[in-house]
Amino acid sequence: MADISMNLYAIILMVAMFQSFLFVFIIGLRGFKENNHSDFILALLIFIMGLSNLPHLLGWLGIGVLWNEFTFYPWNGLELAVLPTVFLLLQSRLNSLRLISFRDLKNYWLYIIYFSYHLTIAIQGKEFAKWWWFEVNNYYNIDAIFSFCNVVLFFFFINRFFTVYSKYQAWSANYYSNLPPLSISWIRNFLIAYFIFILVDGSLTIMELLIGAQYDKMWWAYLANFVLIYYITIYGLSNIPNKLVEFAVAEISQNEKKVEEVTTPPTFTNHEINQWKERIQDYIEKNQLYLNPELRISEIAQHFSINVSHLSTLINLCFNQNFNDLINAYRIKIFTQKISKGQLKNFTLMSLAYDSGFNSKTTFNRAFKKYAGMSPSEYLKNEVKMS
Repeated sequence: MADISMNLYAIILMVAMFQSFLFVFIIGLRGFKENNHSDFILALLIFIMGLSNLPHLLGWLGIGVLWNEFTFYPWNGLELAVLPTVFLLLQSRLNSLRLISFRDLKNYWLYIIYFSYHLTIAIQGKEFAKWWWFEVNNYYNIDAIFSFCNVVLFFFFINRFFTVYSKYQAWSANYYSNLPPLSISWIRNFLIAYFIFILVDGSLTIMELLIGAQYDKMWWAYLANFVLIYYITIYGLSNIPNKLVEFAVAEISQNEKKVEEVTTPPTFTNHEINQWKERIQDYIEKNQLYLNPELRISEIAQHFSINVSHLSTLINLCFNQNFNDLINAYRIKIFTQKISKGQLKNFTLMSLAYDSGFNSKTTFNRAFKKYAGMSPSEYLKNEVKMS
C-alpha cells in the first residue's frame, strides 16, 4: 500500500469535503423531517459537487487506486451532472410537490454519454484502458470536448432558467392574491458563478492534455468548487422551500402547444363580460375576500363553479388586470382609507398593511408603488402636507 502524503493542499480539501458531506446530511435530514423533496435535490447537488473533488483529493494524498486499479472507469466527470441537477432544484423550488422522475434523465444526456463512454472502455481491461487513455482519449482531447460541451450546455440551462422564472411570475400573478414569498435569485447567482468555474476548469483540462498535469493550478479550481458548495448550502438552508407554490414547469413541445389550443378558454361577448364583472366584483366586495392574505383564485372559481384558467381569463377581460393586481387594488384602497381615518396614530404602517390583507412588507411596497405611483413613505409625506 502506497504511503499517504499529507500536505496542506490535501488537508484543506479533506476538511472541505467532510463539510460538504455534512451539509448533505443536514439538508437531507431537514427534507426528511419536513417531507420536502426540494431539499433532497439540493442535498443531491451538494453530494455530486463534493464527490467530484474526490479524485483530485486522492491525487494530493498520493493514493492512485482510481488510476491504477480502476483505470478509465467513470469516477470522474461528475461536474457534467451539476447543471441538470441545478435545473431540477429550480423546478422543485417552484413546485414543492414535484418528484424526480425517469424522464428527468434526459437532462443528464451529456453525463450519461460520458459515463457510458468511459465504462465501455474500462471494462475492456486495464491494459486496453491505459492504451486508450493515452493514445486515443488524450490524443483527440475527448475529455476536453466534454468540458467544452458543458460550457455550451450552460447557455441552454440559463436560458431555461429565465424562461421558467418568467412563466412562474406570470402564472403566480394570475392565481395568487399575494405572491408566495419565494427567493430563487441565489440559484441564478450560483449558475453564473458555476459558469465561471467550468470555464476555468475546462481551460485547465485543456492545459493538462496539451502540456501535462497542472495539479497545483487544478487545486485552486477545486477549492473554488467548495466555495460554491458553501454558497449554495447557506442560501439553500436560509431559503426554506414554500409548500404553497405548485407551479408545474411545462416542457415546450408541439404536443403541449396543441393541448393549449384545445383547452383555450371560450370567447365572451361584451354583455357576458359586463355580467361577469358585476358578479365577481359583488362577490369580492360583499365577502371582503381581499382581507384574506392566503386568497387564491381557485376559491373564487369554486364559488362560481368555473374552471380556474377560464376565471383568470375573465378577470383579465373584465378588469384589464390580473388577479393579483385586482385584489391588491382593493387592499391598497382599504389601507389608504385607514390612513385617512388617522389610524396610523395608534398602529404601525405594516400592521395596517397586514390588516388590509398583505402578507409581507416586500409585497406591500411593490403593490403600493404599482397602484399609487409612489412609495408608502412618499404617500404619507403628501398626506401630512395636505392635512
